[in-house]
Amino acid sequence: MTTTRRKMLELAARAAALPGGAEFLAEWLQAQEHKHAPDSPAPPESGRLKNRKPQFFSPEDFEALEAFTEILIPTDDTPGAKEAYCAHYIDFLMTASDGMTVQKQWRDAMAALKRAGFHSADEKGRAGLVAAMARPEADRNATHPGFAAYRLIKQQNAFAFYTSRAGMIEALEYKGNSYNLVFPACTHPEHRLSPP
Repeated sequence: MTTTRRKMLELAARAAALPGGAEFLAEWLQAQEHKHAPDSPAPPESGRLKNRKPQFFSPEDFEALEAFTEILIPTDDTPGAKEAYCAHYIDFLMTASDGMTVQKQWRDAMAALKRAGFHSADEKGRAGLVAAMARPEADRNATHPGFAAYRLIKQQNAFAFYTSRAGMIEALEYKGNSYNLVFPACTHPEHRLSPP
């Protein structure tokens, strides 16, 4: 079973309604109030959120999840999963999940990461494992036993990141309800069309 965007929104709404839900979301948003500076080595730490103990994941699984999300959306000239506290958000949603189905998917995903050696690997080894797990996405003939875990984490990580201030406002430069009078062309060299 795959989790749909509608299911994630429903889960987020349910999580917000839980006791402590509004408090978590306020901390999560407050942690992102700073502007990301590309030359800063690390984001300012939000004491309450950074020190928050995982409610669903074990400390070992949570550390692995944080590392995985940061590999998927690294910090560069825009904020990444670290600044958006994506792993914290995912943990928060799991505490509000409707029980067995979603929680079992995540327990299975974390077990798959552990079996693949992600938990015990160093930074370079973890990046290599994520690349190997992602290979079936680009090559339909490729397989990896951790691919389902990769897809689940990637999907939820993208939702958490692009729902956050860091993802929506700083990375995507969302301006709110406004419209453009002109639409500038893409400037990436690989997207330019050659003249016929």
